[in-house]
Amino acid sequence: MNKQLLTIVLLAVMLAVAGCNKEEIAPQEEATPMAEEKAESMAEEKAESMAEEKPHVMKEAAVTMEAMVTAVNQETREVTVETGEGESVSFIAGEEVRNLAQVEVGDKIMVEYIEAVEIQVVAADQAEVGAEGAMAAARAEKGEKPAGVAMTENTVILVIEAINKENETVTVKGPAGNSKTVKVRDPANLDKVVIGDKVIVTYSEALGIKVSKE
Repeated sequence: MNKQLLTIVLLAVMLAVAGCNKEEIAPQEEATPMAEEKAESMAEEKAESMAEEKPHVMKEAAVTMEAMVTAVNQETREVTVETGEGESVSFIAGEEVRNLAQVEVGDKIMVEYIEAVEIQVVAADQAEVGAEGAMAAARAEKGEKPAGVAMTENTVILVIEAINKENETVTVKGPAGNSKTVKVRDPANLDKVVIGDKVIVTYSEALGIKVSKE
């Protein structure tokens, strides 16, 4: 590198560090392919970094209950159970309950319920406003003790219409065109979103029931 070019480079670095703005900018050498590739890589890394900073929250709760079968009427399909708190509950087992004939007094019923909510904010071009749902279920094979699991998942994608940092609120619009203003739990998240961002809300439920010998 000759002395004149070295002086120009050092001057450019000094101006950048000082944060000076000049209306007249000295001509620059044409960027090399390697420099352009590095600039694109840095831009992509910055975009990924910003995407990673978008709010992403997940909450989950689970409830487990045990009960013991105290009576079974195979003709009426009425089953009576006693909960761990000593409460007696009766219900009719529908035809979808397979293998009721395998249930006996003294059997233990385990019920587990799980619900989860996930809220994720993404850039405007990464999702489209809309809603969708899905459901799945499974049950025990014939001849086994009754058991089954059912799961549902519903997703709604909203768009951020307004942000009010003073009141710590954000206004979102849903698939039906309805808007709602909500107060955020963490005001710091308002610095991580912009108008037009999409908010993906996923609500999931799962219910599992299993009958076993005491």
